[in-house]
Amino acid sequence: MMPLVNELVMQIAGATLRGLLPYPDLPRRLAVRRRAWTLATSVDWPRDESDADGDSYARLALLRLLELQRATRRAVQTRQRESSALLARTAMETCILGLWCLHEPTAADKLRASELRNGPLMLTFLSSAGLVPQDLIRQAVGALGEPGRLPDVRSMAQLVDSKTGASLGIHLYDAAYRPASHYFTHATGAALLRHVTADYRYSAKPAKSWARRAPVRLADACVGVLAAAIADRIGNPAQVRLFARYAENHADRVLPPMLVTTGKALAGRVNISAIRTTFREARMTKSRLELELSQDQDSGEREARVRSMFVSLTASLGVEDLPPESVQPVLDFLVKKVLDGWATEHANRSSTSAGTSPLHEA
Repeated sequence: MMPLVNELVMQIAGATLRGLLPYPDLPRRLAVRRRAWTLATSVDWPRDESDADGDSYARLALLRLLELQRATRRAVQTRQRESSALLARTAMETCILGLWCLHEPTAADKLRASELRNGPLMLTFLSSAGLVPQDLIRQAVGALGEPGRLPDVRSMAQLVDSKTGASLGIHLYDAAYRPASHYFTHATGAALLRHVTADYRYSAKPAKSWARRAPVRLADACVGVLAAAIADRIGNPAQVRLFARYAENHADRVLPPMLVTTGKALAGRVNISAIRTTFREARMTKSRLELELSQDQDSGEREARVRSMFVSLTASLGVEDLPPESVQPVLDFLVKKVLDGWATEHANRSSTSAGTSPLHEA
């Protein structure tokens, strides 16, 4: 258990520290913004919008990202947590849209068709006020072309990943876009419960469900990701490396909202003394299991001992009130992972010992 737990603890601790500590990079940020601006404005926007292609809209997305990056940083510096989260989510959506425009051949046509679809909806206030009939509005807008609908953000991310052979788009969507939407943008149960404190009191200010610097780290990463993709499209490897490194360094420092929310929920419930006791028990159990493996002891007893250890750890984390149906599959997975790992390690040691024995050498 100890290698598994130590690895997990180190990963969580490292990610948390990277997400919470400052990351001063002003000179590089200024250089990235300057070159990204040049990249976004390097080609004039066509006088006839119908001549604009997907690359043209991707450069517009990068231009918008630069403003969203500035606005997100300003919101973080002035501790406007709700605003910074909403701005970061918009930045991520803009980034995915820009990437989609680069890889979808009909992106420009679909963007224009979506505007024709939304046009009558934007003018509904005229019919509501009795000024212009809604049918007349639809007829007038429909004369401009066939309306259409854009794919949803996840579908855009999936297309980008399928075209590039990567998983960046879906990673951004799952790690930050979906939870940011759930906690900050939409009126969900989780968003409303942010106004209930740990002692079941009401609070006018919602709980802090995201690390303070996470939104600006995300906006920074989005600028780097889209700028690198555009630079790669025009064949500028030096700029690709600059933007990609910038994106990776900032994306690595984005704490997912779920990690922050779960950590705060557990903070007041974790029993540190019980965890230390469990770790001591784990070290003793590891020694016993190694002895039992060498002596081919009963596997059922080994499994029971490991399972008991994980049950103790669960209790020390303060999650014993969760339904058994939700905890049991996780326990089963961890127990199997530990036993399989120790069995593999024992087999490797046995083969190594056999390979270096005098008889083998002879």
